[in-house]
Amino acid sequence: MKKLFLFDLLLLKAMRTLFGIVFLCPLLFNAQSVNLSTYGFNTNDNKKGFNEAIRNNDTIIVDKQSSNWFVSPLKLRNLQNKTIIFENDVVLQAKPGAYVNTSDALLKFINCKNLKIIGNGSMLLMNKSEYIDGEWRMGLSLMGCSNVEIKNLTISSSGGDGIYIDGYKDTRFSENILIDGVISTNNKRQGISVISAKNVWVKNSIFTKTKGTLPEAGLDIEPDSETDVIINVNFEHCSFTNNNHSGIVIGLDNLTDKSEPVSINFKDCYLSMNHDVSNRYPAAEIIISSHPEFPVKGNVSFSDIVIDESNWRLLYSRKPSKGYHTSFKNISAIDICKQRDDLSVIYFEVPDYFKSSGPIGGFSFENMYVKYNSKSSFFTVRGSSLGTLNGIKNVTGDITIVNPNLTEFIEYIKYSSSKNKNFDVKYIIQKTD
Repeated sequence: MKKLFLFDLLLLKAMRTLFGIVFLCPLLFNAQSVNLSTYGFNTNDNKKGFNEAIRNNDTIIVDKQSSNWFVSPLKLRNLQNKTIIFENDVVLQAKPGAYVNTSDALLKFINCKNLKIIGNGSMLLMNKSEYIDGEWRMGLSLMGCSNVEIKNLTISSSGGDGIYIDGYKDTRFSENILIDGVISTNNKRQGISVISAKNVWVKNSIFTKTKGTLPEAGLDIEPDSETDVIINVNFEHCSFTNNNHSGIVIGLDNLTDKSEPVSINFKDCYLSMNHDVSNRYPAAEIIISSHPEFPVKGNVSFSDIVIDESNWRLLYSRKPSKGYHTSFKNISAIDICKQRDDLSVIYFEVPDYFKSSGPIGGFSFENMYVKYNSKSSFFTVRGSSLGTLNGIKNVTGDITIVNPNLTEFIEYIKYSSSKNKNFDVKYIIQKTD
């Protein structure tokens, strides 16, 4: 398994500046390209010039100036075949005091097609500290967009999500989205949210230091309605670290068995030090949930994943077994559950207020290696005093556990294991490596 080391992440920004030269040079000679400064450079607000430049040219180059490019909220509709290129180390910054509406975004694209944003190590910067109300002032928002490429860009200090991907009215979802070499940091609500999308690839990107308003996750895949779609959404070689909630949240509670089946894949990703004790949501690096009675079908896969240095558990879930299947393959979790001695690695729960029409489960754990020191069980299954947990079903796997303090593999609380069906997890417990 290839581990994404922290020094690799620190090198990413420097590397992408070099790669940016490859993107930038050919396009500088495009007859349809123009420097944004051709439309003027204003130290106060460049919204008018930006709008005119992008409407009248195929390619605009946001060229380096003596100070940041300040802009009021940019809402761009129905653009087609446009390229935005940032020169190295350019900062496009939200104008202080100009984002008075809670839905104002730095860059919002609505029903746009064939769009490229080439960052070359530049930054989209907002002013998080001034956004006291609301949670929707996004850094970069794609709504009902298709065929979009975003590369080598930092998105920081938004009043909502660093990146937000959704449909727009009759365009139910965005599709064919590539995000590569992006750093999303210090945003208020999420590093990235995916609400309704098809064919999304996020590669070589970092989602970190999300803090400000719940949920505060690195990634939140959370549709708003039954008609939203989450189809072929992929994260590869990405890092989710130091977020105030989980690194990854799969919150499919609003999809149902009438929705289109989901397909989500994580490969070669790294999670570390997510969730803070101040956050009231369940504490885990990965959260998996769905509709409690009529869960959506489909598949979610995690392969070649490293979880390193975490105060909390690896997985928390309330997902019914008859919904989408979730697989974990080639997982390495080292030095986790450090916050308390009573933390288990995997936690399944059905609380008193939870309604369920069947057992929870639908997980497979293949070739999982976990090293930690907590005195708790490895696996906890918690029912409720109302007896709303009516089974654990379809949970399989093979797990190697290194823990000098472990006394039992699984603990049942307010639940009888006699209700288990196809619970077949093979495990080896070692005191040392």
